Amino acid sequence: MFHGLSRTTLNIIVFLCLLLISWIHLGGRDAEEQPLAALRLPGLSAAGWSFWPNTEQVSVWLRAGGTLSGGRLQLRSQHGAQTLTLPTQNWLPALQQALPTLAQNEPAVIVISGPWPASEQQLMAAFLIREQHLQPLARAVNDWPACLREHPAGALWLGQQYGLAWPALAQLPATLTNKPLPVLPTRDQWAQWRLQHSRQLRQQWQDEQGQIDIQAALAYHRLPADTYQQLYSALSDAQKTAPATTLNCLASRPLN
Repeated sequence: MFHGLSRTTLNIIVFLCLLLISWIHLGGRDAEEQPLAALRLPGLSAAGWSFWPNTEQVSVWLRAGGTLSGGRLQLRSQHGAQTLTLPTQNWLPALQQALPTLAQNEPAVIVISGPWPASEQQLMAAFLIREQHLQPLARAVNDWPACLREHPAGALWLGQQYGLAWPALAQLPATLTNKPLPVLPTRDQWAQWRLQHSRQLRQQWQDEQGQIDIQAALAYHRLPADTYQQLYSALSDAQKTAPATTLNCLASRPLN
């Protein structure tokens, strides 16, 4: 098809083709490195929890919630979370009936959300502590390594690659030393993950049972009260480089 064209013309055509290929290649690379626009995430409403100090020093958290017909009580221990649905009126028989299935003689956290007044919720917790011989948590406040606190979005992504839920991210540094590193996300993969998980975190926060699970996890793992909100907020403008930045931070700093 190029028969009859001069050598100069052919050279120009070849040069233009090479230039076009280079432009396409550079354009694709630039698109991959282009920062993502920040997500406009709605704020999370106040959770409304209050701490009830008791002589047994068991961690107890209370709030108004549930419905007119009843609410929920969750007992969190080393055996996991056990949630009871209790009626508004005459809740004691239902709680007594559940006692054989609940944790006994071990450190635990109690979380109650329902229509009962605070004084009645305290009676529920006191009864459960006494009957099950519950004990306070022995460990101090769980202060994550600085790299996880400074880069929560990258830490959350890395933790999920190893099956770590957000309350257990403190295990991430030890996990990374024992397992191969994951393949880091592309720009599109990160954009999809960031949007999906910001929605999931918000949906859990807005759900009654989700709120109970969040508060029980915060209390049981002894995490700072704003940990969940920080994870949520960090997703708004986190870029695909967040996991790599977290890895570099963990590799260059002592675990403090």
